[in-house]
Amino acid sequence: MQLRKMILYFTTVCFVLFSFVPTFYELSRADKLHADRHFELVHNFPTDYNFYLSRIRQGLEGRWTAVERYTSEPHDGSFIHEFYILLGQSGRFSRVPLHRPGDIYHVARFVLAVAMLAAVAVFVQKSLAGLRQDKPFWVFIAFLLAVTASSWPKLLAVVDTTIIPATFTNMQSWRFGGYMSWWSVMDSLQRITFIPHLLAGQGLIIAIILLVTRKEVVRQSKNVVFIGLLSFILGMIFPPGLLFIYVVMGIWVMLLGWKREWIVPYAAIVMTSVASLAYLALMTGVYPWKRLAEVDIIRPLPFDYIEYGKAMGPLLPLGVLGLIVALYRWETMLFPAVSWVLGWGLLLGVFAFIPQQSPLRFSEMIPHVPLGVLTAYLFYASRKYLTAPIAAFFPVVLVIVGLFHMYSSYLWQRDFVDHKIRATLPLVPTGSYVMYPLKDFVSGMQFIYDHGKGNGVVLSETTAGNYIPAYIGHVVYAGHDNTVAFEGKKEKVREFFAGNMHETQARDFVATIGAAYIFFGPQEREDGGVSDLKLKYPFLKEVYRNNQVIVYIP
Repeated sequence: MQLRKMILYFTTVCFVLFSFVPTFYELSRADKLHADRHFELVHNFPTDYNFYLSRIRQGLEGRWTAVERYTSEPHDGSFIHEFYILLGQSGRFSRVPLHRPGDIYHVARFVLAVAMLAAVAVFVQKSLAGLRQDKPFWVFIAFLLAVTASSWPKLLAVVDTTIIPATFTNMQSWRFGGYMSWWSVMDSLQRITFIPHLLAGQGLIIAIILLVTRKEVVRQSKNVVFIGLLSFILGMIFPPGLLFIYVVMGIWVMLLGWKREWIVPYAAIVMTSVASLAYLALMTGVYPWKRLAEVDIIRPLPFDYIEYGKAMGPLLPLGVLGLIVALYRWETMLFPAVSWVLGWGLLLGVFAFIPQQSPLRFSEMIPHVPLGVLTAYLFYASRKYLTAPIAAFFPVVLVIVGLFHMYSSYLWQRDFVDHKIRATLPLVPTGSYVMYPLKDFVSGMQFIYDHGKGNGVVLSETTAGNYIPAYIGHVVYAGHDNTVAFEGKKEKVREFFAGNMHETQARDFVATIGAAYIFFGPQEREDGGVSDLKLKYPFLKEVYRNNQVIVYIP
C-alpha cells in the first residue's frame, strides 16, 4: 500500500517538473537574446507578473502590509495581497537579494504546485476508498484524468512559416489546439504551476472540502476552529474560493439532510471565516483598493458558456454522467465530488447575472478534479455492462489524449519563447506584446533606484510604469489597471510626453502628482516624437542619459 501511494506522489512530482519544462527551456535559451536585451523569466503575462513581484518586493523590503505603488495617491497599507507580502518576508528571512523577487515567485510556484497536486491525490484516494475491486488502478486513473483533463482537441498542422506559401510539404508536426486557449487555467500543463496565490487557494479548497465532509472531523470543536481558520486564510488569499466553499457546504447539507451535526459546525466555520470577506468588502470600498472591484466592472472578463463547455472537454459530459450514477446509486463516498461539481455549476450560472464578478473566476475552482473522479467512477460502474478490460480502455485513451494535449502545450510555449527571443520590435512592448526589456530601459530604472532609494514618484508611460514598482520599488503615476483613474491618467501622461502642455501647465502637473523623476524612454518618445523633453519643458533637468533613456528631475 505504501508503495502504491509513493507511485502516486512520484507521479505528482513528475507532472510538476513537466509543467516547468517550458521554464527550463527559456532559461536554457537565455544566451540567445539580442545583445541589447535584458533576460527576465516572465511568467504568464508581464503586467500581472510585475504586479505580483511588486508585492513580493515590499515583503523583501520589510513591509508587513501592502501599499499600491501603481498609483500616486497617498494611502495606508492593507492586508489585501498579504499572501505575496509574506512570500517576500520569507525571502527576506532566507536572504534573497532585493532585486530577485522573481526567484521567490517561481519557487512558490513549484512548492505550491506539489502541495496542490498532492492534495488532489489525497482527494482521489478518499473519494474512491470504498471501491471493492481493482481500487489502486481506478484511483490512479482518476488522478491521471484529473491532472490531464483538457479541451476537446483540435488537430492542427504546424508548418515552417519561413517558407511561403505554407503547404503540406513544409509541415513540421501535428499538434492539439483547444478552446479558450487564451485562458491559462484551461491549459492542463500551465495550470499545474500557475499563479502562486491561485495554487494556494486551490490547495486550500481541496483540504477544506475533505475536512468539512467528514463527520468524525466536524464533530470535534477544535477541528471546527481549525477549519474556520483555514477558511479565513482562503478568504484572504482567494475570496471567490471561500464563497465556493460556502456553496459546497450548503449542497452537502441538502444531500445528507438538514441535521444539527452538520449545521452547527458549518455555522461556526462561516462565522469564523466570513470576516475575511467583510474585510475585503470594507477595503474595496475605498481607493486605491476600490479599483480592484472597478476593473471587473469596467473591463469584465469575457465568458461564453458554449466555448467553456468545449474547453472542459470530454470530462464534462462523462463526469456529469458519473454524478448522475453516483446519486442514483447513492454513493455517499462520492458526495464531496458531487457537491463540488454542483457548487461549481451553480456559481457559474448565478454570476452570469452579477456584474461585479465574472463567472470566469469560478473556472479556477479546479472542477476537473471532481469530474476526473466521477468519470473514473462511471467507467468503474460500467463494468457491470462491459468487460473489465473494455471499461478500463476508454479512460486510458482519455489520459493518452490528455498527455498529448500537455505535450502540444509545451511545444506552443517553446515556440512562444523562440519568437520572443528573436523579437526586436517594438523597442518597448505595449498592450498584448511580450518582449524582453532593453538593457538601456533597465539601466534607466536602475539609475533612479541608485539615486532615489525608493523615494519619490516616477512619471513615465505605462510600460515603464508597470516595471518600476517591481524592479526598483518606486511609486509611479500610472502603470497598471490598479492605478486609480487609470483611463484618464493614461491620457494625461500621453499629453505630457507629447509636449502638448504649456510649460506652466506641465510644471503644475509634475508638482501636483509629486513626481521626483521623469523617465523618458522609447514609449514616452513615441507619444509625440519629441527627442528631448527639456526642449518642451525647460524647467526639467537631465540627470541621466543612455542610448534609449533619459531621466529628468523637475
